[in-house]
Amino acid sequence: MPTSLYDTLQALYGLQQLDSQIARTRKSQAALDTGAAATENAAAARAEAEGKRTALHHLQGDLKDSELKLKGVEDKRKTYHDRLYKGGVTNPKELSNMEKEIAALGRQRADLDGRILELMDRVERAQSDLTAAEERAREADTRRADTVAAFRSRHDTLELELADLTRRRGEAALQIEDKALLKRYDDIRAKSGVGIAKIEDGSCGACHMSLPSGMIKAVKEYAEPQRCENCLRLLTT
Repeated sequence: MPTSLYDTLQALYGLQQLDSQIARTRKSQAALDTGAAATENAAAARAEAEGKRTALHHLQGDLKDSELKLKGVEDKRKTYHDRLYKGGVTNPKELSNMEKEIAALGRQRADLDGRILELMDRVERAQSDLTAAEERAREADTRRADTVAAFRSRHDTLELELADLTRRRGEAALQIEDKALLKRYDDIRAKSGVGIAKIEDGSCGACHMSLPSGMIKAVKEYAEPQRCENCLRLLTT
């Protein structure tokens, strides 16, 4: 016994519910946070930490160089001092030159002492900055990992839902005997996402425009398929 138009339209409306659910699921999947922004933020945080680490290493190198220079100045100054005050030099001109050299070395030592104190302070601050940057990098990487894991889990769940909905949709479409009307439904749905709508309070359930009473009567009689005059979707009750 051929399927009635009423049953066919009801089957198409059921198919529409599956198609709408498929569309919503795909939209939800597309809207998932893939973790791209979190990954970018984590990379930026790691780069910042690496920059802080490099800056600290440069300061530590400068501090070490200054300390070596200070040791060299102090050693040289001690050598001159020992020669001057242990009676090893008696020439007045040489004595005067050595005194001048000792004084110059003293000024160098004072300058290096100031430079070293400044660098020690900068190294301490740079170490603090690096520690904070490394903590931010760890936190950013944790957020990245959590976001990516959540995305993969939700994406896989939705993928399974889509597979089930697609299977059910295929089975439902096979049950519709009127393939011409099925194609018309698919063609309409391809343009707007909705191929068939129910009449609700005298209006099209898709575009919500009021329907002429004559059309509503024709739909209820189910003699032939009717379409909304405004949105051109198939109608059913």
